Amino acid sequence: MPAPAPDNVSGLGVLTRLRRNGFAAFPSRCFQEQVVSLRALGRSLVLASGPDAVQAVLATDAASFQRLRMGRRVLGPIVGEGILVSEGETWRRQRKAMAPAFTPRVVPTLARHIASCADASLPVVEVCRPVDVFALTQTLALDIAAVTMFSMTSASFGAALRQMVTGFMNGIGQPRPSDFLLPSAVPSVADWRRARFRKQWVKLIGAIVAERPVIGDGESPRDLFDLLTQAFGEKDGVPGQAVLDEVATMIVAGHETTATALFWAVWLLAHAPHWQDAVAREVREVDLSPSGAAEALERLPITTAVVKEALRLFPPAFMTGREATADTELCGQRVAKGAMILLPLWMLHRNPALWAVPERFDPNRFLGGVEPPRFTFLPFGAGPHVCIGAQLAMTEAVLVLARMVQLFAISVVDGEAVLPVGVLSTRPERSVPFRFLRRAQA
Repeated sequence: MPAPAPDNVSGLGVLTRLRRNGFAAFPSRCFQEQVVSLRALGRSLVLASGPDAVQAVLATDAASFQRLRMGRRVLGPIVGEGILVSEGETWRRQRKAMAPAFTPRVVPTLARHIASCADASLPVVEVCRPVDVFALTQTLALDIAAVTMFSMTSASFGAALRQMVTGFMNGIGQPRPSDFLLPSAVPSVADWRRARFRKQWVKLIGAIVAERPVIGDGESPRDLFDLLTQAFGEKDGVPGQAVLDEVATMIVAGHETTATALFWAVWLLAHAPHWQDAVAREVREVDLSPSGAAEALERLPITTAVVKEALRLFPPAFMTGREATADTELCGQRVAKGAMILLPLWMLHRNPALWAVPERFDPNRFLGGVEPPRFTFLPFGAGPHVCIGAQLAMTEAVLVLARMVQLFAISVVDGEAVLPVGVLSTRPERSVPFRFLRRAQA
């Protein structure tokens, strides 16, 4: 892991470090103290990293907090007014509209789509040259998102979309101290650049939607896009901005987080051959074809545990934030109205008081029917704003990882360390080459 911030770091120091890497922004004393209070240019900044503090902010006292305005400023250019940044009645309406697409009854359909995309991409991986697994998982996750959302492939737009998302994450998507500290009405230099990005991004999303094939009678929804259109409406056959914003949200949140989770799961298995062998034995006789994928999920407890342990060590959503809407208390400490609260969820996942040998990769933590206490493991958040696509993300990660290990024995080409970089998600610091060898039974 990157070195932590010094224990005497200032609030401004934390915000400055967040631009480079959220895994290096927080002091190690956050492991011992539930709440750390700092100042940043006159603003109150609270670091809440203990389970009781996180539970209060996200769940039991959630009404006293709202999403950080910084989130709208940084993420708005790419998700618009989508569910990731909305609040209040707008958020409730969006959540209600999208809920039918993420209920357990849709899992069999989603599992078929996931297995079909995996079967189209994984067997043709070239084993004679190093494989860039992150690029592979990004492409595959985007293909799955395109099928489940648009009933189409990503062949025509995948490269352009990945390029724009990566450019955003490595540039104007990195939060600056000004994003936290400036009033919403005061623009920064980054905001001007984000506005230019927004125009190009909206144009790309509109082009993707325009390519979507017209299939069926138009009455029964066949994918997420149909559900969104029915919920938010369209004019003269053209979806409104609300639909486009939710489409962008699902593309970014869906494909980026799953791609990073899969990368880290593969990286961990490549460094833990005995666990990779355990997964290989588990999946050897399992039908992971489109017709068998849904039923296969119950037969993959080890693969599921590996994914959960990867999410513990390298959660894609490594941090979240809130703003106090009233004077309140947090674990006995006063929190003033307007205070910014940062919740480094990755520190919750690696706290030695909550996990035995927390730096160790050990999927046994999630086997044998054992589940960690609720507010010690939060890869998908908690409370009212818990990730609506959590079940879809787990289904996708488990089925793709299972199929990958069923087909290939995976090892690393070099033994160099790879640090996680937390900006908007948890990406690897560099491109990592892997060696794929086809398994005899595949």
